[in-house]
Amino acid sequence: MQELISYLIKRRLIMMGIVILLAFVAIILSTTIHFAPSHYFGGKYNNTFIYALIVYKLIELPILYYLLLHRHLVALRKNMNVSERLPKLRKHAKLLLFLIPQGNTIFGIIAYKLSGDVLYFLIFSCIALVTLFIIKPNKLNVTIGK
Repeated sequence: MQELISYLIKRRLIMMGIVILLAFVAIILSTTIHFAPSHYFGGKYNNTFIYALIVYKLIELPILYYLLLHRHLVALRKNMNVSERLPKLRKHAKLLLFLIPQGNTIFGIIAYKLSGDVLYFLIFSCIALVTLFIIKPNKLNVTIGK
């Protein structure tokens, strides 16, 4: 179990680094290359669509956390077979730590393309960083110890 915890901590830190690196790349690109906002439907729904993306991400991330990690923690607290849950837990935690930066980066690029403002990409990067910061693999150690 300790091996899994240390692996997930390293993976979480790598994903945080990737999100920060992408944010710096976006800032550098926005200062050198200027993107014009898209004019789908005359451009009048762009901000509404961007805000809907933000709300969608804020709803999706807790659902992903529950489906991919929290339910395994609950099962481990109920003293279910650890060796049976461990492969699924490893796979789902790894997937969660991949999906958070990937999804927020894609949504950030869409928002950046719609608005032409790097601030929206940075908002999605911030959401990813906060989510990665909140998810603590050390909870697995506490759960097993009880």
